[in-house]
This record gives sequence, structure tokens and C-alpha cells, in this order.
Amino acid sequence: MRKMEGIPTGFWAKIKRNEIGTVVSWQPLEAHSADVAAVTEALLKQTVLRSRLGCLLGQEGLSDLQIARLCVLAALHDVGKVNHGFQDRAYSRSAPRTGHVSPLIDFMDWDGPEKNNIITALDLELVNSWFDSEEDLVAFLLATFSHHGRPVRFSPHFRPELWRANERRDPINEMRNLRRRAHDWFPDALDVNAHVFPHSTEFQHTFNGLLTLADWIGSDEQLFPYANDESDRMPFARQRAGEAITRLGLAPKRFRTNLGPDRPGFETIAPANYSPHPIQQECARLPNYENGSLTILESDTGSGKTEAALTRFLQLFHAGLVDGMYFALPTRTAATELHARVREAVTRAFPDPDCRPAVVLAVPGYLRVDETTGQRLAPFDVLWNDDERARWRYRGWAAESPKRYLAGTIAVGTIDQVLLSTLQVNHAHLRVTSLLRHLLIVDEVHASDTYMGRLLEEVIKHHLKAGGHAFLMSATLGTVAQSRLLNATPAPPPPLVEARQLAYPLITYTDARRKETKYIYPAPSNYTKRVAVQTEQIASDASKVARLALSAATSGARVLIIRNTVRDCIATQLAVEHLAGTNSTVLFSANGVVAPHHSRFAGPDRKSLDQAIENLFGKDSQHNGVVAVATQTVQQSLDLDADLLFSDLCPVDVLLQRIGRLHRHPKKRPPESRPEGYRTARTVVLVPEERSLESYIRPNGRAFGPHGLGTVYEDLRTLEATWRLLEEHHTWIIPDMNRELVEMATHPEALSEIVNSLGGRWPQHEMYVLGTHSADRSHASLLLLPREKPFGEEEFPYDLNERIKTRLGEGDRKIDFDTDITSPFGNVIRELTLPFHYAPDADEEATAENITIEQGKVRFEFAGKTFVYDRLGLRPVDANYKEETKNG
Repeated sequence: MRKMEGIPTGFWAKIKRNEIGTVVSWQPLEAHSADVAAVTEALLKQTVLRSRLGCLLGQEGLSDLQIARLCVLAALHDVGKVNHGFQDRAYSRSAPRTGHVSPLIDFMDWDGPEKNNIITALDLELVNSWFDSEEDLVAFLLATFSHHGRPVRFSPHFRPELWRANERRDPINEMRNLRRRAHDWFPDALDVNAHVFPHSTEFQHTFNGLLTLADWIGSDEQLFPYANDESDRMPFARQRAGEAITRLGLAPKRFRTNLGPDRPGFETIAPANYSPHPIQQECARLPNYENGSLTILESDTGSGKTEAALTRFLQLFHAGLVDGMYFALPTRTAATELHARVREAVTRAFPDPDCRPAVVLAVPGYLRVDETTGQRLAPFDVLWNDDERARWRYRGWAAESPKRYLAGTIAVGTIDQVLLSTLQVNHAHLRVTSLLRHLLIVDEVHASDTYMGRLLEEVIKHHLKAGGHAFLMSATLGTVAQSRLLNATPAPPPPLVEARQLAYPLITYTDARRKETKYIYPAPSNYTKRVAVQTEQIASDASKVARLALSAATSGARVLIIRNTVRDCIATQLAVEHLAGTNSTVLFSANGVVAPHHSRFAGPDRKSLDQAIENLFGKDSQHNGVVAVATQTVQQSLDLDADLLFSDLCPVDVLLQRIGRLHRHPKKRPPESRPEGYRTARTVVLVPEERSLESYIRPNGRAFGPHGLGTVYEDLRTLEATWRLLEEHHTWIIPDMNRELVEMATHPEALSEIVNSLGGRWPQHEMYVLGTHSADRSHASLLLLPREKPFGEEEFPYDLNERIKTRLGEGDRKIDFDTDITSPFGNVIRELTLPFHYAPDADEEATAENITIEQGKVRFEFAGKTFVYDRLGLRPVDANYKEETKNG
């Protein structure tokens, strides 16, 4: 037996070079083919993917014969590597960079003898008998060969010389040998009496994602080391595949067993002596639909929705209906905050650390699994805990690349990672197939804009069609959004009079077919919050806002000011400092440095700011008499308890989120313990001096006003509706009024009444907004994975990847510094994130220039603009910069 060292002496799939480029070892093509086929088999036999793919075919699950046939295809996924051009790359570094996918796929459009030779070598006449039509065969071949993240279609540029035998090798003969070996490995595939695969284009796309995942795992050298000899690899591959998917958490049987024989209840994840809220009790009683399910939980902030969702996960997981969970949140901050909370619940549910699933933080830029943080040494190399490196290498596998986040067992991340699974971007198929294993939990589902909402609808549609399970949560979900999510086909919301009467809180659930919707009406939580609301026409006068806030703080109140834009946030911060003096003890500070709280801070500084504001405003804080100026960053993700809120005018569902930061913990800080005058929660909404919003509407209907009116929140109809509600109701009773408030500010009938009553430019604005919403939905639809078409019929547009990521907030630019910089807060930083809209036309190769650091302030130039970073955050030096962002 020859060792696989030095220059390859046979057909190779992978090679390893030393630092000077010399090949030192190689992996035989047959061995790698066995590895990937074995992982495919293990995934289909030991995970819920067997039932998910079966469901797409209208079956309960895939049969053993169907699995065998898919594994034969998997074994042939790299058969294109037998061509001379690819093989020659091991012997000469100057050899042309010939690939292995296009050179093979191109044979389909060739009329020479090589085409028949390939068809015969792969026995495609036999394989064709497995499918409903020749078109299905072509789609499956394309799905098999296009396993590198995007579909590859054949072209008329076939190179026959790559496939003809020469004195060195015979590619067609090796192709034949590999096909025969695949048949030996999976003999059940050859049953001539078996039924064909039912026609399903969605199944084709999902198989491609499965194979891509199997190839990632089978290509990991730490999981599948190079072969030592030429003996049959399959016995080793099958053993290692089972071990690998078990240790990676993809096959979670050992975790499931650790939960015990009985269906887990709420107490499984709850702290000791915790009394469940009504919604938590009801969610723990939901039925386990075998064919998939959708649950929508509407309940007020602080009522325990997170724990209700985690209980639902444990019950589905225990029943074997899901193999994991992805908890999707609207912001990175929300995800990082919730990660620790989920980890604590998982620790309670799985007390044995050796039988506890990993909890991955699925946020780019982090490498966190459970309580451990990894260190990236190189693009494909991560260092985990030195003492238990092997263990953390497995637990951390899914965290090492955003493309693998959804392959984790339990992951907490942002909604964009889910939405990327349904768009025409690289590795979308890998993401969507990985996601099918999970209970998909989406928090703050109302926070999605029209574009993202359309994408989420598509994610839910495919997830349920494959028999998956989803759990959606919101404190303020209107019936318009609810109708789109609950109905398999478009349906209008109920009339306004009915919508206003819907119960709250409410649990709505259905099976995956969405044919029969059922409702549960939990008792409201015991706590009712009365909020005194008023408007002040001082949105443009930061000094007056500061004066009112400081007056309350000096009376002992915790005061939170939330502005819609970073620019207004900084202006208000400076006004507060001017009136109070920078040494005032009422000013919010982090690490002893007075600052605002918004999203334009380096990661380490943002963590310091988050920790500081929770220390001052959190439920366990004894601190009183403080003012913090912030943006939307504090309204969703941080557990704050304030006495007085100043907020810019915003849509009512957003305002209710902000009000959720008031009197949040009545048991920790009962009304009698709060300062006089603030024993009832108070909200002051900052509005323009002029009562009419019409002046912000341009002749074309687009709105463009200050303080995010028409920019951050483009629909002035919802802002006008919110303003009217503030004028009509000076006391809001939460959560009793939630349904009424949301419907009166979001329902189409209510918004149309506003337009009809005001006239003027409002009809043009309504047309513009509805047209924009329609365009956003249409644009989103154009970018969706074409799952209704055979795989490979449409290629991904090459220019979409970055554009789509930009639309999802993923297009921000990293500004890397060559050295460690001490930030204003005493943290070490090496990079800053520049929002895309600060330099939208920047070249991809643009870098920071003319960097200067002086007294805690960093200045640099990027794409012809000058920026500064200091205790106030990152911003352009030009004070007149445009700021139109919802990210705060």
C-alpha cells in the first residue's frame, strides 16, 4: 500500500502544500467521494432532514432506496476532477487553473464522442430511470455538481481534450471506476423495480443545500483526515461520518436522551421558584404537530415570550420534530444580549455538560460558543480553548463561518442570517437546508420593513412546506402583518372594527398546511402599566429637551431620551452636558466617560456602553437621578427600567417598544419606591413646532423631514395616526390598549381615513408610500431563490451578492487599523464599522487614510470624506451630513 504523501500517484481530490508550494500530501478522489457520500447518508438517516426532504416529495420521509440514490449522486459530486486540467495542477504550479464543475457540466451541450463516453461512464441511462423526466435528471446533475455555493449552468465551451486518455491518465476510465465504486457502496440504489423520485423543484434545491453541507463536513481535514492507503474508504467514512455529525450536534440524539422520557415542561428552563406567566403556561400546552407548525405569540413586553419560545423548542426537540433552534432577533445587540440568557436556560435544561447542545452566537465578528470565545488565527483557522481544543473545535464548528451558523444545534443571531437563506446569494441553499432542521424563532417580528417582511414570508412558506416549525413573537403585531404570515395564499386583514376587538395577548397556531387556524386567549399578565403621555413641540430644540430631562433627573428620576437619528442624539447629548456640566453626576457614563448610547461605536466600546446603561437602568440597579441620551439601540435589546421617557415621534408600535423601557420591573422597583411625580410612568413625545406634517411632503409624494420623519420612518400616515392617538388618550393603559393603539395606527382603513380627512398632498404621499411598499415587495420577490424552477435553470446574478447584503444591513465597511488603538473608554480597538450610507460609492478596495490619534480622538479619511471617532461615536466631520438610517 502506498502512502498518500508527496506528489499524487493517482487521481486526487485535495492536496496540501508546504510554505514554498511543494505538494506534501494528497487525498485520493475516491476517498473524498466516500467521505461526502457517507456524510450525506448520515444526515439523511440520523437527522430530521430525512422527513423534511420527504415532505417536499409529499411523503412522510425518504425511503432507504431514495437515500441510497441520493448518496450515489453525492459520491459523484467531484467526478469532474478527473479531467486533465484539474489533475495537472498538482504537478505544476504554472498549470492553468482548470476547474472541475464547468468543464464537466459543459458536456451537456456537446455533440462529440466525449459526450457519449461520459454518459456511458456515469451510466446516466440508469440514473435517468430514477427520475420523472430527463429534465429532472439534468436538474439533479446540476444540483450535484454545483456544490460550491451557487448554481453553475452549462455553456457551449466544452473542452474535449480534457477528457481524452493520454500516456499519463484516462479520465473516462476513472470516472467509470468511481461510478462503479458508488454502486458498490450503495447497492440498494440499483433496484430497477423502484418508483421514480416524484417531480419537485424545491426538492432539487434542498438536495443541493444538503450536499453542500455534506461537502463542507467531508472536506474538513480535522474531521476526515487524508487517507493512509488505497483500501476501501467507505467503512472508515461511515464510522467517521456518524461520529462527526454527532459531535457537531447535527445528530442530537444524545442531547434528546438527556432530557428524560417525559415531555419537558416550563419548569425545565425556568429558574428555581419561578411562577410561569399565563402565556408561558399556554405555550407549554401547544400540540406537537407532526407535519410542521406555525405559532404567533402576541404579548406585551416583559411577559416572558422568550421563555415561552424556549419551552416550545424543548418540547419539539424532545419529540424529535426538530434537531435544533435558531433564535432570530432584529439587531446584533439584541442577539448578543439574548445569547447569555438562552445559554443559561439551556444549562438548566441540560445539566450534564457532556450532553448539552452548544449555544452559538450567530453574529459576524464574534466567535462565541457557550461561554467560550475563539480567536481567529487565519481565514480558515480558529483557536479555541487550549485545554480542551478538540472539544471546542467540534462545539465551535458552526460559529467559525456565518455560512455555517444555521448548521449549529442552538444558535442566537440576527434575522438577516435567516433572510439570506431565501435570496440569490452564495451558499443560500446551504443555509436554507440547514435551517429546515430548526425551530425558527423570530422575535420582534413587527420590526421588519416591507422588503424584509416579504423575505420572511418566503422563508416561512418554504419552512412549513418542508414540514418545519416556526414560532413568531411580537408585542405589537398588526393584523396586516399577521394575515400575510398566517395565510398560505394572500388574504386581506379583517375589517378595522373586527381587528380592534381581537383579544390581547393572543396565541395563534396552525399546522404547516395553514388550513385551520386556532386561537388561545391567555389571561393578561398580572401587571398593568398606566403611562401618562403628552406631546411637546420641541423636537428641534435640544436645549429645551435637555432642560426638562435634567429637571426630572435632579428630582431623582431615571430619564431616558430616545432620538430617531444619531445626529439628534449627539446634539441632545451636548445640550445636556452644556446645561449640567460634564462633571455632573446625573450624566450617563461608561468607564467614567460621559457619552450617548447609539450604534456608531466600536464593538468593545459598545459592550462597555451596554453594560453601563444596564448597570444604571437595570432591574437590580439602586441608582436614581440619571439622564441617558440614546437612539433605537435601547428600545429592543436592553433590559432597562426608567421613570421618564422622552421620545421622538415614531410609529405607535415602535413607541410601545420604547415605552416598554418604563416601569419594566414593578417587583424590583414598585411605584412607592420611585421619585415623587414619577410613580406613574411618564412619556413625553417630541414633535415638530408645526402641527401639520404636510410641509414635509414633496410634490412627488415622498416625505423628507427632520428627526427621521419621512426618512427613518417614511410613512407619515402612521406618524400622524400616532400623533392623534397621543392627543386623544392622555393615559395609555398597557397592555390593555395595545391592540387598539396598533390597529388605529397601522390598519389600512385607519390610514385611509387620515388621508381622506386631510387632503392636500396626503393622497400623493399615500400613493408614494403604497407604491414604494409594492416596489419593495416586488424587488424582494425578484431576488428570491427560484425554487419553483428546476435547479440550474437560472444562475445567480453576479452583482447581487453585495447589493443584497447592503439592503439587509450587511454592506457596512470595516475600517481596519494597523495597530491597537486605545479608545475613549479605555478599550483596545483595531477596527471600526462604517455604515454603508456614509460612503455608498466607495470602491471595494478603499481603505482608511491619513489616520491621526490624539487625546482619545481618531480621525481618518475614507473615500474622500473625513470621519472622526471619539466619546460621541463615529460620524462624518461635515456637520451637514445626511442621515437616513433605521439602525440607530
